Amino acid sequence: MLKSAVASLAGRAMLFSFIIPKVANCSCIARNHQYTLMTPKILALLLTTCAIFLTSCLDTEEKIIINKDNSGMYSLTMDMGRLIKMMNQSTKNQQGEKKKMEKQDSTIYFKSFVDTSTQLTLEEKDMLKDGSIHVLANEAVNEMKFVISLPFKRIQDLAYLRENYMKALDKLDIKDQLKNKEQKEGEDSSAGQAPSDMASGTKSILPAQESYTFIAAPGKISNKFTDKESFEEHVAGDSTLQMIKGLTSMMGEMTYKTTIVLPKPVKHYRGNNPAISGDKKTITFKNNLTNLLKKPQSLEFELDY
Repeated sequence: MLKSAVASLAGRAMLFSFIIPKVANCSCIARNHQYTLMTPKILALLLTTCAIFLTSCLDTEEKIIINKDNSGMYSLTMDMGRLIKMMNQSTKNQQGEKKKMEKQDSTIYFKSFVDTSTQLTLEEKDMLKDGSIHVLANEAVNEMKFVISLPFKRIQDLAYLRENYMKALDKLDIKDQLKNKEQKEGEDSSAGQAPSDMASGTKSILPAQESYTFIAAPGKISNKFTDKESFEEHVAGDSTLQMIKGLTSMMGEMTYKTTIVLPKPVKHYRGNNPAISGDKKTITFKNNLTNLLKKPQSLEFELDY
């Protein structure tokens, strides 16, 4: 069941196919460091797990760090450790022996791809140019994480970034660049096997995110549920989401977490399952897929500082 679900969702994985080429010895030079990219085995695992992950994820943390000058960092950490554990166990049972475990720690910076892109607007280039993605994989301890990081200069830019960064990443032509590189080096092109329509990859990490209005300004951040009709239509018409929901009994609840790190103590906050640090500068709101689908208002939060 899991394998068929993964296969039917494979198109969604293409959003991340640009960062993990098939060529085992391919490397990416960035900031005076060389990072070895994924081996073919890890690539296959990432593409299939991302297929499920992009729609609802397993354990996802959205983190917003705000500095004293109202600049900051937006990051999305996607942890699929539980899914990796299931796949490892499934492979072991099928093969009847312990498979070789892969280990990888790579960081890829977007700047070189952004600089050569002809598809991005100037605003999108400015948004992505200093961004990166960190991929941490250690099958032996059932670990697999993606961390997308994007700095912002003004907190007023955060709403645009949050709404548009996935769409902007989808517009980059990195997949085609990797395909050309593989062909020149005589390798079989995994990029060439990707579907030409990557629109599915632009879907928000959270279901029906367009049904919410996110506002960020100095001293205040909020996320409001503003379009019930749009949410209900999206949930009812998204067969992939229904499939993900059906997998919950196998993989456990798929969790969402928003963490906000403030430059000074929070004055007021409201949200689902809040947790606050001792210095009152870090606030976390927690949710899961089942609760979100039953009560979309549970994704709301607001805080003043």
